Amino acid sequence: MLNTRELQRYAVSENDIQAYAREVIPYWTGRSMRERIFGHVPQSWRALYEAGLFTEFMEQRAPGHTALDGKIYSAGLLDLKERIAEEISGLDFMNDPEATDRREELAAMAISCDAAIVFAERHAELAEQMAAEMAEAKRSPERVAELLRIAEVCRHVPAHAPRNFWEAVQMYWFVHLGTITELNGWDAMNPGHFDQHLQPF
Repeated sequence: MLNTRELQRYAVSENDIQAYAREVIPYWTGRSMRERIFGHVPQSWRALYEAGLFTEFMEQRAPGHTALDGKIYSAGLLDLKERIAEEISGLDFMNDPEATDRREELAAMAISCDAAIVFAERHAELAEQMAAEMAEAKRSPERVAELLRIAEVCRHVPAHAPRNFWEAVQMYWFVHLGTITELNGWDAMNPGHFDQHLQPF
C-alpha cells in the first residue's frame, strides 16, 4: 500500500516489494522488537494491550522523540570509540551475567561510529570529485574552493570534535542523518538547545 495510500505515499518499485516479501519478512519473522517484547511480558499485560487500554510505543519501531545534548560538539566519534573500548576492556565476564550483552551493545556503538565516519568520507570524496571536474572545465573557482572546503569539513567531522561554527552545524547534520536513516523518519529527532550548543562556536 506504500504506493497507493492517500497520505505519505512512497514510490516503491515492484522489485523492491518482492525482495522485501522474499527476504526481509522471512528473516525478521520471530526476531522483531515486537515479538521479543511480547515474548517477555506477562499475559495480563498482553490482555490489557489487546483490549486497547494502551497502544504500542516501541513494539513496531525504534524509540523516537529524542533531544540531543551537547556531547557531539565536544568530542568526535573517534573519541567516543576510545571510551567504548575502555568500557569493553573494563567488563567483568566472570562476575557480571550481563557483560556479554553489554559488549555486544558497545561493539554495535563502535560500528555505528565507523559507519557515520565512512558516511562523511563519502561526502568528502564526492565534493572533491565535483571540485576536480569543475576545475578541469575551468568553471567557477569560487564553487571549486567551496567544494574543497566542504570536503575538508567532512573529513574532520564527525570523526573529530568540531572546531568552528561550520563544522559544528555539519556535525549535528551527520548525527541527525545517521539517526533518521536508521530509525523511522516520523519520530521526532531534534537538536535540543541548538542555539546554546552552537554559541561557543
